[in-house]
Amino acid sequence: MLVVEKHNFSLHNPSWKFTLGPETYETKDTPRRVEAIRAALAADGRFRFTQAKRFPEGLLARLHPYHDFIKKTSRSARTNGEEIYPDLFPGEGARIQRKIHPLWGGVWCTDAVTPIMGRTYEVAKGSAEAAMTGAKLLLDGREREVYALCRPSGHHAGPRVFGGYCYFNNTATAAEMLVPHGPVAILDIDYHHGNGTQEFFEERKDIFTCSIHGDPSREYPYFWGYRGERGIGQGEGTNLNLPLPLGSGDDAYLKALDRAMRAVRRFRPAFLLVGAGFDTHGEDPIGGFKLSDGVYAEIGRRLAAIDCPVLLCQEGGYNLDILGGCVRRLLSGFADGRSRSKT
Repeated sequence: MLVVEKHNFSLHNPSWKFTLGPETYETKDTPRRVEAIRAALAADGRFRFTQAKRFPEGLLARLHPYHDFIKKTSRSARTNGEEIYPDLFPGEGARIQRKIHPLWGGVWCTDAVTPIMGRTYEVAKGSAEAAMTGAKLLLDGREREVYALCRPSGHHAGPRVFGGYCYFNNTATAAEMLVPHGPVAILDIDYHHGNGTQEFFEERKDIFTCSIHGDPSREYPYFWGYRGERGIGQGEGTNLNLPLPLGSGDDAYLKALDRAMRAVRRFRPAFLLVGAGFDTHGEDPIGGFKLSDGVYAEIGRRLAAIDCPVLLCQEGGYNLDILGGCVRRLLSGFADGRSRSKT
């Protein structure tokens, strides 16, 4: 399988940390995540690597209204050597003048854990370019399955606001490149609901979105991801949420995955995008499922059972001791599933 990567990922390395009572909280999105994944895949001869291409910023800017805020604030942070955190969340009904001021990031961001540093813009753009390169390879017919090693993740970034460690929505951007050539399905298998991806497409009938995730009544992002969210207007019926309870294990997850894949096949996509998160593992520090090491190969095999080109984009996964192995197992299982379907 071809792996698309971008070597600038280490330039965005937030130091976010705070203490609340006896607990200390700090960012889990570090450059070491990519290092762990790449090392695991590089040790396996079945994976080939290529560098992401550069793309004009036009598509990113059109999809993300906060594009210029991130770009200009990143430039300001580089000049001043700062790490800028969104502040001043205005709330409903505020008289908002969308000027670009670093301290007004709450206009465009959902939280105070997604800082902008001096190289954040170029790294976030590079992450989206990894997904865009994957999409271009599928369109050119050069590959039928591609894994984009994206970092930062993207699925919490939406058409209004960014957040949750995510700046630009990688899968949504790739989907916009692909959809002129046929309907697109997006399946998000991260532990956390892909709220940004859902919001991008909930009024579209040509893009189907589905997410398997932790119960949002107890888990981030809390305000999205419920079963009743099926799409809006002409998009009604093109969104499927499959929240699972805390502690769900392999059997429950695979059952939900089978349901998701049936829905994807009914949609008859020309392309499938997978938001591949690994914070579903039982030892992940911010997940709540109990998936085992071995189940990821089976997840990959079941994802492969669809007859269309597939782009897998890296999302979450924060236990550095197991992350690389989980990614390798899923992608290897996917490759095995594709090989079986050809025989």
